[in-house]
Amino acid sequence: MERRRFLGVAGLAAGVTVAAPAVARAAPRVKWRIASGFPQSLDVLRGAGTLFCETIAEMSDGAFTATLAGPGEGAAPSDAADAVTRGAVEAAHTASCYSTSKDPAFALGTATPFGPNTRQMAGWLRSGGTELLDAFYARFGFAGLPCGATGAQMGGWFSRDVSGLGDLKGLRITTAGLSGEVYRKLGAEPRELAGAEVYASLEKHDIDAAEWAGPYDDQKLGLQQVAKNYLYPGWRGGAVAHLFVGRAAWDELPRAYKAMARAAAALVTETTLARYDAGNPKALREIVAAGARLKPFPRDVMEAAYKASQDVFADLYEKSPDFRKIHESQAAFRNEDLLWFRVAELPFDVFIAQMQARG
Repeated sequence: MERRRFLGVAGLAAGVTVAAPAVARAAPRVKWRIASGFPQSLDVLRGAGTLFCETIAEMSDGAFTATLAGPGEGAAPSDAADAVTRGAVEAAHTASCYSTSKDPAFALGTATPFGPNTRQMAGWLRSGGTELLDAFYARFGFAGLPCGATGAQMGGWFSRDVSGLGDLKGLRITTAGLSGEVYRKLGAEPRELAGAEVYASLEKHDIDAAEWAGPYDDQKLGLQQVAKNYLYPGWRGGAVAHLFVGRAAWDELPRAYKAMARAAAALVTETTLARYDAGNPKALREIVAAGARLKPFPRDVMEAAYKASQDVFADLYEKSPDFRKIHESQAAFRNEDLLWFRVAELPFDVFIAQMQARG
């Protein structure tokens, strides 16, 4: 139903689907292999890749298809993108930040600590951000399509109480992207683990804390069973997944197929965000009812983390020209967009929350 509604209302998609039988006759049959960077247990993110495959097949009347596979047991977070680089698959559905070790600019395609929220990220991507990222990804042999969004995230699960900044000293925490560098400046010991490894690492006390996503995914991973302190807010206002397509595979696609891929990725982004918005409240209630201690980060921790993030950005400006170029664009858009949010979006949301709290 989601695909039919989207195909009926999206102008681009509608134009493509009307011509689909003709396209299927005129263009070659194309079949992609897509490596997923998300485990089966995360049904929304993993399902996003499946939805992409189903949508392009429907739009092309079966001429343009893809199969989804992975990640294998013990796979590293970056393995899906690396499979594209090796030519083992045509594409990967993954998080750009998993490749931050190659260049810190990869992190900006997913989320920036204390950066844009979900709405602002979407606005930036559609106001030149996608083109900036795609030019960067091209250096690594990819075309990049935004393909999924989580919305705002939580601060994570902590096996010990965090009552002040000193409690972060020596904290072993798994997180992704630039959040790890922020934690490092605060004295913590960040590391990056695949989703399937987080539960066992917390259970065995190999780590003290885990920042993953939000209540829906965290509950799927069972993190509430191995840590009880659930802190908020997250330091990232939202996260975006990407479809990385090998440059050769992308360049060989007929124009109509490229349009289908972009439209399908847009549907995936809309659908994943809607599913998280629908699933997170219920999951949060269940997690708290089961005994999780829901707590805000102390103010001194939030302010120190914000300052540390600015120091991280300054350091990376010196190391990566691409990071500087992309981050300056992203930050400028967010700062301008905040003018509107301060006037309309935030006051409305705060007012409604206050009224709801009164009952």
